[in-house]
Amino acid sequence: MRALVIYDLTGRIWNIVYGDTQAPEGIPAMFVDIPEGATLERIDITDMDNPKAVFAYLPESDIGRLQKRIQELENELTNAQLAIVELYEGRRAQ
Repeated sequence: MRALVIYDLTGRIWNIVYGDTQAPEGIPAMFVDIPEGATLERIDITDMDNPKAVFAYLPESDIGRLQKRIQELENELTNAQLAIVELYEGRRAQ
């Protein structure tokens, strides 16, 4: 999600604004695309001419792991069903 981030000269974030399209003049600010599942931790100002957003990611929850496993099992089931159909059609053709 795209956000306007206002920060100070230490990289500390003071405000995050969503939906704005114009950066303020005279104060450090930049537009940042925040990835899904990430939180904006700070702005790396090591290179003042090229500040970079630093993200933190929360550890995956049990529910997140279970959702991934369900998707994997659904994919395996689909592949097995396709293999059975191919085997059945191969026998019918003989």
